[in-house]
Amino acid sequence: MSRFRVSGLLLSTLLVLPAVAAAADQQTDESGSSGAEGDSGRAPLWSFAWVSDMHLDASRLQSMARAFHYIDAELKPHFVLLTGDNNAHADPPSDPRCPEPLGVRQQRFLKAFLEQHLKRPYVLVTADNWTEGFDTVFGPHQSSFDCGGLHFLLLNPDRVHHGSGLEGLSVFDETTWEWIRQDLDRNRDKPTIVALHEPVHPPTFLDAPRLRELLDRHPQVVAVLQGHLHRDWEFHRRGTTYLVAPSLGSPRSPAMKLVHVYPDRLVVRIISDSQANGGFEMTGRGQRIEIPQALRGWLSKPSGPDFVPAQYSCVPAHPIVDDPALAAAPANCSRTASRCSGPGSSSRHVALFEK
Repeated sequence: MSRFRVSGLLLSTLLVLPAVAAAADQQTDESGSSGAEGDSGRAPLWSFAWVSDMHLDASRLQSMARAFHYIDAELKPHFVLLTGDNNAHADPPSDPRCPEPLGVRQQRFLKAFLEQHLKRPYVLVTADNWTEGFDTVFGPHQSSFDCGGLHFLLLNPDRVHHGSGLEGLSVFDETTWEWIRQDLDRNRDKPTIVALHEPVHPPTFLDAPRLRELLDRHPQVVAVLQGHLHRDWEFHRRGTTYLVAPSLGSPRSPAMKLVHVYPDRLVVRIISDSQANGGFEMTGRGQRIEIPQALRGWLSKPSGPDFVPAQYSCVPAHPIVDDPALAAAPANCSRTASRCSGPGSSSRHVALFEK
């Protein structure tokens, strides 16, 4: 998350969060866990790793390579999900005589770094930062697929703006809204995970309230996986669990998550980079997400060791546009943030990771 001034929407959200977190502390046991420990000795059907906010730059190359080696050698997930604010480091121009956009060089470096250091398959979203060139290097930035009985919906905004020094100026185009609605309607019978960078709940970007209302109407959405805030937070709203990820690029408390898929639940474990122990370790903290009975029949082991995204769908690749007109919007949206702890919502503050 950049150190910019915040929009009215994000500021209102951040003012509400301390009170929400204080109340949530009372719901958490002394270990800081929300009941994710163990699963009666059962082995999971499969798992995926969740990495967010790497903020990759020259100072983090070695530590991130070490993290990826740990994922490959120890966690061995079916794939890795990256939820944005991925990389600020850039490749040199392919041809010094031909100017090349900085964003394209940043995305090209990220892709090469992942291919060199992460042997497991990965899927990724971008963020509000470092969006230029994503479509050129990685292709579509809004997609969905099935894996192991779960339906995944990966979202990025179509238009963003940072020029005014504001956070949260991100929106979807109407064609994307229609694709999201159709995808959710088409997969009403499948347990669904939505993944994006800026949190929907609590709302931290302009279109968050509208997206949250759409998700409210689709109870198959069991979890929304979010980044951006560099905190390990858990919120609940109308049967959906909204998780915020810690930052793997944090200079103080880098961490990531591992999601175990069981026949009736998801168990999310937190893995921290412990300087005291000299490496990564599974902590006792985490979350457990129950899958509704009517949706459990889909959950199964993937058909083979290779990651094959089934029933793939996407919005055709297109650039994420810088739209200065969005700077006029926060004054009209700031009141929506107060709804983050409104009717149908609850929260649990699991752990606090400093940026």
